[in-house]
Amino acid sequence: MKKKLREFDGQDENVFAIAILKQALGGYGNISFCYQELRKRHTTCVLSCISCIKRRRYGHDITHGGQYIMKRRSNVLIALLCSTLVAGIPFGSMAADKIPTPPSIKGITSGTGSPAPSVPATPPGNDGLLSGMNPGNYALPSGWSLVRTQDFEGTQPASESWDGNEGASTTRSHSGSKSLEGDYPWDSADVKWQLKEGNTGSFSEIYLSFYEYTESKARFNDEYCVARFLAPGAIVQDIVVDWMWAGPEQPGPNFNEQISTLFIVPQGSRTKRLAGQMATVPVGQWVQWEIHYRPSTIGLENNDGFFRVYKNGSLFVSAENVNINGEASMANTMVQAGGFYTKIVWMTDYPTCSIPSGCSPRPGVGNDLCVAKMGWWGQSFSSPKCAPKDPPLPSFKRFIDDVIVMKKTAG
Repeated sequence: MKKKLREFDGQDENVFAIAILKQALGGYGNISFCYQELRKRHTTCVLSCISCIKRRRYGHDITHGGQYIMKRRSNVLIALLCSTLVAGIPFGSMAADKIPTPPSIKGITSGTGSPAPSVPATPPGNDGLLSGMNPGNYALPSGWSLVRTQDFEGTQPASESWDGNEGASTTRSHSGSKSLEGDYPWDSADVKWQLKEGNTGSFSEIYLSFYEYTESKARFNDEYCVARFLAPGAIVQDIVVDWMWAGPEQPGPNFNEQISTLFIVPQGSRTKRLAGQMATVPVGQWVQWEIHYRPSTIGLENNDGFFRVYKNGSLFVSAENVNINGEASMANTMVQAGGFYTKIVWMTDYPTCSIPSGCSPRPGVGNDLCVAKMGWWGQSFSSPKCAPKDPPLPSFKRFIDDVIVMKKTAG
């Protein structure tokens, strides 16, 4: 396998590639981190393999990887690597009417590492540490130091990315006169603020607070990203706070819904879908999100991390005493507020991909393999490929404001 990787990969990317492959057979959830990070490293072979494995195991894939693969016509490589690695994987989840279900939250039991501590050093608590605060009015808790504030009133620093087609605008603000503004008119649209990798330094805990406003006309489908942390090292670890599988518990996911489930989704060295809280996605109002993250000690056996998400000052969803980042160091992590939106074309007749006869009645029925085959990524909200089964929906705006990042350093 290493020989095959070297044949297609960059010469110094093998460690990175192998780390990803180790996780491919056990992955859950979306693979947006593959598209974002493997693109930088040109490891198309690994990305192809992960995409193929996930599709065959779960009948579900969030297409970012598939889009990238098909643009580069790497079908031969898909066949080569998937035929090698997928052998023995059960195909029960490929049934056309079976929707993948989130895994139960379980600690890793294999290996011989030290037992996990029974209680985190910092108690969970029900209240955020920066609730109601903004860059013009905040107080750091004892033991914490400031990493960054951003209210979008000035110019963009080189250490940040502001991804919104309107940039810093005066259309709507939480405080001051400006916020970051962007539109969601199609699948894979992306509105976000990022503190680039290399700016947080080392830390034992990190904390992100920000406010967002999603227009009230917004409706949701496969994914709507709230926040993200991405390790910069050779061992990939991506942690996404993500509204996924929009729709009520019964009958299940549906198109253009107001209800969704907020998951904590580690992806990479440690891959699992954690927690999960179903709720109406907040729209038409400013919402404060606070995220308190303690990385687990490096190693797959260490269940001493936590990840807590607060909404408007109250604990909304959390994962306690868990392995979140596997073998990856999270020092100098990229920190992100906001993110991508996905609305996938679901079909029941792959590889025929015939519209309208093959169109799925709702998300999760069938699969999304036709997206890559037919080049259907980035479908417009106003004219979905499978309308009227998958009805049109209005484009909407998202605003991000008053970002605060702080950290705690042990010892």
